[in-house]
Amino acid sequence: MRDRSLSVFPGTLRKVLAKVFGGSASNVFKGMATLALGSGIARIIGIAAIPVLTRLYGPEDFGVLAVFSALLSILAPLLTLRYVLAIPLPRHDGMAFNLLMLSAGLMLIMTLSISLLLWVFGVQLLAIFSMEELAPWWWLISLGLLASASYEMLTLWATRRRNYRVIARTSVWQSATSSIVKIGLGLLALKPAGLLIGQVVASGGGIGSLLRGFGGEFRDNWRFLRWSRMRKAAWRHRGFPYFRVPSQFLLAISSQAPLLFMAALYDANTTGQFGLALMALGLPLQLFGRTLAKAFYAEAANLGHKRPSEVRSMAHAVIKRLAFFSLLPAIVLLFFGPMLFSLAFGDEWIQAGAFASILAVYLVFQFVQTPVAHIFYIFDGQKKLLILNLQRVLLLIFCFGASYMLSLTPEATIWIYALTLSAHYLLSTVYALRFIPSS
Repeated sequence: MRDRSLSVFPGTLRKVLAKVFGGSASNVFKGMATLALGSGIARIIGIAAIPVLTRLYGPEDFGVLAVFSALLSILAPLLTLRYVLAIPLPRHDGMAFNLLMLSAGLMLIMTLSISLLLWVFGVQLLAIFSMEELAPWWWLISLGLLASASYEMLTLWATRRRNYRVIARTSVWQSATSSIVKIGLGLLALKPAGLLIGQVVASGGGIGSLLRGFGGEFRDNWRFLRWSRMRKAAWRHRGFPYFRVPSQFLLAISSQAPLLFMAALYDANTTGQFGLALMALGLPLQLFGRTLAKAFYAEAANLGHKRPSEVRSMAHAVIKRLAFFSLLPAIVLLFFGPMLFSLAFGDEWIQAGAFASILAVYLVFQFVQTPVAHIFYIFDGQKKLLILNLQRVLLLIFCFGASYMLSLTPEATIWIYALTLSAHYLLSTVYALRFIPSS
């Protein structure tokens, strides 16, 4: 980090900040700061809208929204067969543009296919997964998928360009417009359509801004678009559809599995307490962990697979700083979780605080692992990442299976879950570092 960016701080503090944020990871943390600012403002807007929305919509409406959001989160990443994740990797913009167009073509074909299936067999297909309440809104599912996948493509192009500001701006735009749409349609008594349309806006808001921002680059690179180059790009990055698609599916399952297992093992109140604990812990991970992951991926992809020593040096710097900054909040949560939750949410949520204090054990390891997992993208390790995600699912089955067989208390179950996931994230981080070539 340059001295100019720290000149507003006193001398001693400036030296400390230069030590913490400087060196090989300085660009990563600059990018993270920009992304985190946008994400933070977006989340504040979203949180501020909740009290209004809960007075306009009923629990049943939010139930439909939860199912709708879950479906989008599972299906949308699969539309491009994950070729979209390779956009930051090519050295030449022309090849990256061919990957972008390949992803766009796959997205349109997959969305059209899903739309036809939902139009003809929507009720039957959704009923298989107990989602029949979404049948009247099948067309919104298609729009949501198209919006979400399009936004992902454009933000990954922005990541390639290391244009973090435009991503941050669109995050704020998504949250603001989504909240306005949900509130406005709620006042018109359009339920649950208002929530669903607002979620589509949240998935794709900012697409127009991204297109305007990068439209000139797309026009300049259009001359490089060739079917032969698209096939070459598809073959070069074939590991993404072969291994990243099933890996994404396993990741979606593992993210939803803990709550589903708790619902199967314990009563609704315990499940709700656990759900709030997961949501509270997920906020800092989404705000900082995932924004840092985007910044790390952009900087590491810019270095490329031909400069592994620099990628390794940057990864080590990021890991040390993440561990340092996440350790104190984890310790505070470990010892004061119930009290903090009681103050923030009310006395009825003390158990959620107790659960969160246990989950804090693996918070540091998950926080550190999130950005370095992108190392596998850079060095063609999609198969290795698939194995790690499969391992995580099997560990989850082991944790909750052991709880069922031994009739453990919720606290004991969560302790097993937290310790097992801590070991998984730690070993995954070590393995990612060892996967970087030696030269």
